[in-house]
Amino acid sequence: MATTPRSRIAAHSNQVGRNADLAKIHLAKKQLGMSQEEYAAMLQSQAGVSSSADLDQNGRQKVLAYLARQGFKAKASATTGRPKRPTPSTDKLPLVRRIRAQLISLDRKPDEYADGIAQQMFGKHVQFFEWCDNDQLHSISTALNYEQRRTGAATQ
Repeated sequence: MATTPRSRIAAHSNQVGRNADLAKIHLAKKQLGMSQEEYAAMLQSQAGVSSSADLDQNGRQKVLAYLARQGFKAKASATTGRPKRPTPSTDKLPLVRRIRAQLISLDRKPDEYADGIAQQMFGKHVQFFEWCDNDQLHSISTALNYEQRRTGAATQ
């Protein structure tokens, strides 16, 4: 039987949901401090299987409902790393757009490269070049203009 693109998408979304459910089940096992024997007994009593890999959709829902009744609370993961990139104010927008256009002409990652220039020029406390004031943005643009001329990149 040939598979259609639509059936492949449905199978993929089912697999993603299955993986998410299994991850929640294993997280609940850890959060509730269940031993392997307790875990296996719970799977057998709730869904009639000996391994979570054998759970179907209905079985996964039964097990998750049981774990929730036992006190499992799924927590959203805390975001780590860099904060979200700021939206430049309207007075900075033309300079930010110019800097991004210059970076594109230099075949660079548009934002990270400018962030690095800002950190070199103005200190490590500047995580995003959008945090700079107009004079600092102009300095970054001037540095990129110099780089464009040095490498022969397009300047328009």
